[in-house]
Amino acid sequence: MQGAEYMTRRAEYRKRSEEALFMKVIEWAREDDQPLIVEIVERAFADDDAENWLTLHPTSSFTGLTNHYFQVIIEEKEILGSTARLLKKQFDVYCKKLIG
Repeated sequence: MQGAEYMTRRAEYRKRSEEALFMKVIEWAREDDQPLIVEIVERAFADDDAENWLTLHPTSSFTGLTNHYFQVIIEEKEILGSTARLLKKQFDVYCKKLIG
């Protein structure tokens, strides 16, 4: 197996192994009525381009994909300033709960 193919398969495996992280954040965001965070994490989990994940964050598909889609969604929905900061702060709370 060549290096690039190995890295791609490893990224795909890592995403499958991190599935619980995606699902837990989606669950918490739904409970807290945070539809934008649900959308961010659902879109991140639905992304199936493993080669792209490697460019976003080489060691964690959850971190790389969710941060990437956070940026995509705030740009698409034109969320600016304090609203974007509050959304990021709430998202960070969920991420900290994962480690806590």
